[in-house]
Amino acid sequence: MREMSRFTQGLAAGIILSAVGFFLAAGVLGPWLQDLGSRKEAQMLSLLHEQLAEDYVVAKDPTWLMRQGVKGMMASLEDPYSYFVGPQHLRATEEESEGKLIGIGALVVHGGLIRYPVVGGPAESAGLRPGDTILSVDGVSVKGKAMGELLSRVKGLPGTSVSLSLSREDGSLFETEVVRREVPTGTVAKVALLDREKGIGTLHLRSFARSTPSELDAALAELEAHGPLRGLILDLRFNTGGLLDATVDIASRFLDKGRICSLIGRQGWLQERSADSDLTPHPDLPVVILINARSASGSEILAGALRDGGAAILVGEPSFGKGVYQRVQKYPSGEFAVKFTAGYYLTPSGKILEGHITSDRVGGLLPDIPAPHPDSTGLRSWL
Repeated sequence: MREMSRFTQGLAAGIILSAVGFFLAAGVLGPWLQDLGSRKEAQMLSLLHEQLAEDYVVAKDPTWLMRQGVKGMMASLEDPYSYFVGPQHLRATEEESEGKLIGIGALVVHGGLIRYPVVGGPAESAGLRPGDTILSVDGVSVKGKAMGELLSRVKGLPGTSVSLSLSREDGSLFETEVVRREVPTGTVAKVALLDREKGIGTLHLRSFARSTPSELDAALAELEAHGPLRGLILDLRFNTGGLLDATVDIASRFLDKGRICSLIGRQGWLQERSADSDLTPHPDLPVVILINARSASGSEILAGALRDGGAAILVGEPSFGKGVYQRVQKYPSGEFAVKFTAGYYLTPSGKILEGHITSDRVGGLLPDIPAPHPDSTGLRSWL
């Protein structure tokens, strides 16, 4: 009996130890082993980085090597919306979000043509005129270069200068040096009453920044100062988007209920953004929205929400078809960031706006009333 008791005790102890071992393996070792396995790729990249930094025939800066590796991964996605942001451009990525820019203060279109310098800005002070075309930046030719490269060469840190060579409309050459500084641009422009008697106003939304909702409120108050506002023409042409929160807040100015948009990611997770009735001073205001081939992202979200909600009709050209939201991941120790596509936007009716990442989907919005505009094809940006 005594031996049986010892056997029973040993068996019980064994069961307990096995159970403890199982839970340790499942709760502690399991995740550790899984994490170890998932880090194999990272370990290989680390080994390659170390070997190149130490043994490559020409010495390379380890930080530079690391950034080049990140650039390669981002480029391999073949996604026009996912890219590497280097240290010299980190600040520039925040400018649109803040409703201001740091640069020379000029609106430029494709090909380097200056539409106009900002009144009182550094470009105007340096002698730039509407119709000038940028030929070179700091002695480097930008003829035929993409807009992104032109932007990266002209923009820079406040207080620094950039040398520009330009051709004037009469064919003469003009060279100047411009000192970069902060230039408030505003995101709401061209505020005017088209018909004072009928109370029809118009305004242009350039982008969706943190300042845009308050700018819009001020613009609407300016229009209403002349009498009741009975209709609004909202110009979203050339507006390529911006902050989602600002876009939702703008939509809430005209919709007091209902969905503004939905976000769906790789795992099928769905998030909805709805109108906030506390932000709706004009729920019954008739709105006409102007769009063109450069109306994208936030513009399409706003236009789709107001049309689906019965608050607006769309006039113009089919929109661009950028219906993705991005995630920005910053790496302070490496002084860089990456911006990558994390999912798709859907209109309240369920339409996916994106039409460029894959070839099997037609994105964008079709206008209710087609109306081509002669100035609708020029890609423009702020410098």
